[in-house]
Amino acid sequence: MKTKFTFKAFLTSLLLIPFLYLIIVVIPGIIITENDNTPLFPRIFIPSILIFSFLIVFGEVRTKCISATINKNEIVVKRFFGLQVKIYKFSEIEGWKYSHLTGNGGTYEYLYLYKDGTKVVKISQFYHKNYFKIKNHIQGNFKYLGYEKLSYTDEFKEIFK
Repeated sequence: MKTKFTFKAFLTSLLLIPFLYLIIVVIPGIIITENDNTPLFPRIFIPSILIFSFLIVFGEVRTKCISATINKNEIVVKRFFGLQVKIYKFSEIEGWKYSHLTGNGGTYEYLYLYKDGTKVVKISQFYHKNYFKIKNHIQGNFKYLGYEKLSYTDEFKEIFK
């Protein structure tokens, strides 16, 4: 069983391109200027916002926009469009928890698989079309560890891990 991406997942990934373009092309133009009359605040603030926004979107893609394939005795997780592959044996997985994330677009459910007390796999209703099919399969194969209250602080920290 393999996860399938939603259209929103592709849009999030595509956002990386304009942010990277802005960082490479616009920031040097703002910082390196022949006009010394340009105020210092925009020369610092605009590049900082662009870089921070890029890091947030990059972290989202890295941690949540993943492809997971559940085989007979293992889970294969691909990040960065297959550039990083990790394999987890069923025996390594302690269990699963779920959480709800509410935003402007609605409320989405997230499922976390745990290994050694840490989240190793995040599967979400926002990024995956067949989320509930995957969730049903996971419910049948792994121990339920309970509901996890969403913490924006933890989500933010995981983006930069």
